[in-house]
Amino acid sequence: MNEQSCTALASHYCETQEEDTEFGWTESEHQLSQPAAGSSVTIAGKQSHRQPVAAADMATTAAGLFGHQVDLNPGKNSRTKAKHCGHSLYKKNFHRPTFCHHCTDMLWGLFGQGYICEVCNYVTHERCLDNIITPCSTVAADRVQSPVAHAWCEPGHYRKKFCNVCRRRLDDSLAFRCELCEYYAHASCLDFVVSNCVKCADYDANRSLEKMKFTHHWREGNLPSNSRCAFCKKSCATSECLASMKCEWCWTTAHTGCYKSLSTECNLGPIRDLTLPPWAISMPVSNAEVKGDVTAKGQDQSITSIDSPTENKGKEDGYEDGQLLRIYDGKSSMRRKSSHSISVAKDATAAQVVEAAMRALHISDNPNLYYLAETSENDSDNQERRLGDTEQAGQLSKQLGIKIPSLILRYQDTKAKKGLIKVYPGTMKVPVEYVTVSITSYISVKEIIEMALHKFGLVDEDPEGFALLEMIIEHDIREREMDQDECPWPQLLKARRNSLLQMRLTRYHLKRRDERKPVNAAQMFVGNLPINLSEHKYKYIIRHFLEEAGCPLYTSVGKVYVQYGAAIVAFEDHDAAVQAYHVIKDATYEEKPVNCLFLPEIHMDCLRPEATPLLLFINVKSGGCQGIEVFDILSKMVNPYQVMNLCQGGPLPGLHAFSQLPEYRILICGGDGTVGWVLQCLDDVGQESVCSNPAIAILPLGTGNDLSRVLKWGGGYQQGDELYSILQSVVDSEEVKLDRWTVIFETDQSKLMECDNKSNSSNSSSGNEDMPNMFVMNNYFGIGIDADLCLGFHMAREEKPEKFNSRLHNKGVYFRLGMRKLGRRTSCKELQKELRVEVDGRQIELPTIEGILILNISSWGGGADPWGVDSQDTIFKKCRHDDGLLELVGVTGVVHLGQIQSGLRTGIRLAQGANIRIWLNTDMPVQVDGEPWMQLAGQVVVCRSALQATMLKKSKSKIKRRNTEPALNSNDGQTSPRREQARLVAMKSDEGSQV
Repeated sequence: MNEQSCTALASHYCETQEEDTEFGWTESEHQLSQPAAGSSVTIAGKQSHRQPVAAADMATTAAGLFGHQVDLNPGKNSRTKAKHCGHSLYKKNFHRPTFCHHCTDMLWGLFGQGYICEVCNYVTHERCLDNIITPCSTVAADRVQSPVAHAWCEPGHYRKKFCNVCRRRLDDSLAFRCELCEYYAHASCLDFVVSNCVKCADYDANRSLEKMKFTHHWREGNLPSNSRCAFCKKSCATSECLASMKCEWCWTTAHTGCYKSLSTECNLGPIRDLTLPPWAISMPVSNAEVKGDVTAKGQDQSITSIDSPTENKGKEDGYEDGQLLRIYDGKSSMRRKSSHSISVAKDATAAQVVEAAMRALHISDNPNLYYLAETSENDSDNQERRLGDTEQAGQLSKQLGIKIPSLILRYQDTKAKKGLIKVYPGTMKVPVEYVTVSITSYISVKEIIEMALHKFGLVDEDPEGFALLEMIIEHDIREREMDQDECPWPQLLKARRNSLLQMRLTRYHLKRRDERKPVNAAQMFVGNLPINLSEHKYKYIIRHFLEEAGCPLYTSVGKVYVQYGAAIVAFEDHDAAVQAYHVIKDATYEEKPVNCLFLPEIHMDCLRPEATPLLLFINVKSGGCQGIEVFDILSKMVNPYQVMNLCQGGPLPGLHAFSQLPEYRILICGGDGTVGWVLQCLDDVGQESVCSNPAIAILPLGTGNDLSRVLKWGGGYQQGDELYSILQSVVDSEEVKLDRWTVIFETDQSKLMECDNKSNSSNSSSGNEDMPNMFVMNNYFGIGIDADLCLGFHMAREEKPEKFNSRLHNKGVYFRLGMRKLGRRTSCKELQKELRVEVDGRQIELPTIEGILILNISSWGGGADPWGVDSQDTIFKKCRHDDGLLELVGVTGVVHLGQIQSGLRTGIRLAQGANIRIWLNTDMPVQVDGEPWMQLAGQVVVCRSALQATMLKKSKSKIKRRNTEPALNSNDGQTSPRREQARLVAMKSDEGSQV
């Protein structure tokens, strides 16, 4: 079809739609909902400011099905109507303190203090009506150019938060929270959420990085309490309503009326050098697809039993004695048992109930085009009875004999022959967000593409080079490429009969056919398999899982880590990868669950030269529940794909994902044992990486955290600590070296045979099969009373792990174990008679002791320094972690350990050297970096390891003032970059304290 015929065809349908009163969307009214060229939502809001439309005109001048807001209460003259940004506002008398959602100020007065939206509960002053730029929930989805599904957490309860759909407090109501962004929604509001989550992986081979402009991703409300507007420098936080804006990437905050005045470009904030930008990551499988439909769990808990926002709204309007009704939008929602409760007056007519049902379902259309049908949730014959115009809501309960009747909202069966659809430009740069195209049952996809290109002003483009994508936006996003001869209108009519919301959630996008498809395969990590098998055996195991479930096979098997029983599997087909993931993650092999997760691919050519991405490992089991809290906060401060949960495959998946980067850093969130775990894995696989020895920082979550104390990262994370300032400290920290030592245990054969003879009758939890032959030591190595206490703590924790959920409780257990040792003869008494020590080839004369500590760092037991500082000692040097020497310290007993812990006394300095050999004449408790066991008699050799770790030591920095204003004597009158950086640090830290 040429340009002339395309113009004629478009003009014909624009003319005919003015006569289409079935949907009531005229071309002149539709232009009011379209943003002008180069404009944003503000322009659309200004154009919609007009006088309230008369009720008689409203019945015939209604909006289309796809989101243009209309008066849902025609004939109600008691409410003064105003229409702004899709809101259906009316003046209301508020009986409690209420705040404006635009300026956050309180509404003052006795009567008619402000306006409220009938659908989304948006509240505003009368003076703020002309400045509203926040769209109503009925049209907010239409403003999203590229929908991204939310990755919902398990349903829970969130205090001091507001629902982003109905704008009401969550409080004790069941609600969902997105893992990636600060989006909250009641369980009853899930059907109306706006799919505008952050896109964490947005690599596009067709994109030119030089011309790319990364914009802010604004989220409304739920700001930290110390947030300040980046434009006017005033406080913009409020705990009274959903107001003000925050960028999900750089965390810039601003008032709703100010954020449009800021630059649209986002620079990822002060920690941009640590953050992986989304345009540098490709992830064929989204987080929502991996999470699955967790929203079903909330619906299983009977959403209808929860007071929905509509029901609460009816109670506030004086319907405490009204009639509750359960509303469905079609048979699809009845099968899912997903309904919405409304409260109406008992004398409400059928027309008034229809209006209330449309508000509950967020449908903005002419109410005269809809009716309600009476049905039963248990009806097998699908019989429906249409409500009469004179029937009242109170009569339904008596007729059916149930307390809450069930009704279905239906569209009038008028056999619509034509309607309007919205076509979005996709990745093309055009001055409008979308265009509307009038279609009939015989208009094909090919003709829709031609008309859409003409309305976009792309008359020179060849329609054959474009495809039309059908996108259904629900809890996830499903899209498919439509055939050129396919007609969408009959499909939409069928969807409307099944579900009114499904038709509303269907949209269309143009796509160039010549766009290069991403060639990156989905990389899946499969772990927790038996170790030290052949590569062929690992391939067979994974293939057996897929063939048994009837899934498509993988494309290839990449790297295989036999020492960890793991493999990297690649899938070219997206659907096959998702299907295989859900099969493997539930599989078991040799009665052990198989670990399975997708790995991102990082494109180094898209990173800035000065960027040093940060890989974060978080042990969610450390510090009680602190690990889970830290994981949640840090996932929002940086790109979630660089935050790894160590309970899902250990450190190996993250190290593999970052293996091709020439330089990166690591932040380990956990205790000393977690640090050793990551260092050990880095020793095994790091030599095959481009960066074999990345610098490592520590966020202490364990009990002792001795290595963290030495490197100045603190003794433990406390709730409310400034996590964002810790990330900033990683940027400013200095690199230091950490000596690492190999501890080799050689057991006497006679003792080993004797132990084997007694193993059948032994029930000790510290069996000899747990004794390692070789261990890598990072912090310290203990023999005797210290290891005995550590072993007792370990056995108590293994018996009742649920009790060891706080740092204070753990230290209390150590104290009780020490008190029990007082006055008792322990196995470590006169330890010097049971062992012989040789340092650098020289035998050491031992005094009367009960334990020996071999130190690599100057901290032990949660901050104590057994070596001490003695300026007058000319024999021994100061204890350092990078001098290539170990310090031997003697301990006389439990009382001596307590004195060392309290700082009243130091240990007995025995020797200092690089090679240590110890002969054990009897079985003794030993511990290496907090891991204890009973060691059989034999030899222990401690020698320096060939690998030396690179650690990050926190630099000393001045205390930054929080919420400071620009200096009065500033030359330019603007906030300096360093001061602005300090403001963001304080603001993000406060956000972490509220989670």
